[in-house]
Amino acid sequence: MERSEPRNAIVAHYNLLDRIGEGGIGEVFRARDTKVGRTVALKVIAPAIEREPARLARLLEDARAAMALSHPNIATLFDVGESGGVHYLAYEFASGRTLREECGGASMNVRRAVDLAVQIADGVANGHAHGIIHGDLRPDTIIVTAKGSAKILDFGLAEWTRGGGMRGSAARSAYALPDEAVGVLAYLSPEQGSGAVVDPRTDVFTLGTLAYEMLTGRNPFAAKTSLETVANVIRVHPPLASEVNPAVPKDLDPILARAMTADLEQRQQSAASFAAELRSVGAVLDVRGGETVHAPDLLPLDDSPDRNASLLLTGALVLVAVAAAAIWWWLSNP
Repeated sequence: MERSEPRNAIVAHYNLLDRIGEGGIGEVFRARDTKVGRTVALKVIAPAIEREPARLARLLEDARAAMALSHPNIATLFDVGESGGVHYLAYEFASGRTLREECGGASMNVRRAVDLAVQIADGVANGHAHGIIHGDLRPDTIIVTAKGSAKILDFGLAEWTRGGGMRGSAARSAYALPDEAVGVLAYLSPEQGSGAVVDPRTDVFTLGTLAYEMLTGRNPFAAKTSLETVANVIRVHPPLASEVNPAVPKDLDPILARAMTADLEQRQQSAASFAAELRSVGAVLDVRGGETVHAPDLLPLDDSPDRNASLLLTGALVLVAVAAAAIWWWLSNP
């Protein structure tokens, strides 16, 4: 990312260390929180937003709602504040590489891709449990840390980000967007592309797209122009992942196909369901590979009763999958 001297040395109790980027909300700095002694990503809200009180109020309201999210796969929003007329958002500093950099335009190890997809889906499910849709999931809004953990950025603020703005414009004027916007529009859902009402299933479509790309090294909808890309999202049925990359187990094909269908009723109805299906396949892959399945790793719980109930069901599915794989192995090796 571009780095330069910070605009101000101090904002509230944050020492600005260096500028790491700029987005639709404003400039982003790596900063030191002197109260608690931690490094944060400090987003200083742009003057253009601050000059419009109604817009600023809506942004701050969305940000305060996002502060309720607490999950290991979501970059935490610690603080929403104001100092000397400057409003800011203080986020957990997620150090690592973007998912785009992690993939590097190639397919990932299958088990690694499934694990990352489950982590991302877990984070999205936590947001949904709090009534918040991400709306701008893509490889650039996900960080993979040095320890291999996924961190989702900007949860709940898609209306204010550049990527979210492009998605909002896709249905109205995709032809007017620059071709560079393909990197955003290739992760649209059909509902976003056609201007229809969105619900949590729109994130499920994008989760399927991300998993497909991690497994095959290819985005199934990206084209040369923004208009063609949006048309692909709405109309194209991608080939099965195992046809693109023979290393992908056929067990994953129906899961990804359902996630990326334009038919909302056929799609997984929640990110938790998508994660549960991937976990079941992951358990089978571990048994086939002779690895031990560790229940705590496969079934992380959070404080959501609905989420915990879903994961208990996942545990039962995992046990069934492991038993089926064991029987298959025994029959194949009498």
